[in-house]
Amino acid sequence: MALNDEFQQRARSIETLVGKLENATDPALKAAAKDLVQAIMELHGAGLARMLELVHDARGESADGLIDRFGRDELVRSLLLLHGLHPQDLRTRVVQALEGLNGELHSHNAKAELIFIDDGAVVVHFQAKSAGCGSTAASLQARVEAALLDAAPDASSILVNDVSLSSPDSVFIPLTQLASANPAAARAGRSGD
Repeated sequence: MALNDEFQQRARSIETLVGKLENATDPALKAAAKDLVQAIMELHGAGLARMLELVHDARGESADGLIDRFGRDELVRSLLLLHGLHPQDLRTRVVQALEGLNGELHSHNAKAELIFIDDGAVVVHFQAKSAGCGSTAASLQARVEAALLDAAPDASSILVNDVSLSSPDSVFIPLTQLASANPAAARAGRSGD
């Protein structure tokens, strides 16, 4: 019965706030507040509908399995995080995000390693062994950052330190420098064609 009383009290509180909005004198503020309430209602409605779909699809599955599904579903996961109800802690979600990138990073001779999580701050070391194009390393680092933001939007901060080591035999030399370094050799190569 206490749960029902709490629900009724919250419903009355919402009614009071909506009444205050209705009496607002600034029409722009009133419209923005109504739009905000409508957007929140639609978000929660979509999340509840998705949860019902997951429950329907999970017939016979254990409660733990269903909760795990909720945590993996993009929409439901977002709502659970918003309300601090996600079934996995921050560390677990960060580790899983990094593990999910292992194959892609390894194929590009790169890696990302969790250094620490402290008071919601996540620090990851990213390392890519340079083999020519620096844009690949930069895009991989951005991919790591995006995966962490997706998995842990509730983190107070996410820092992906680039600790890459350039291999000594890979040095970038601009094409213009190569062409201008030995103009006679360049002309001789063209005349021999």
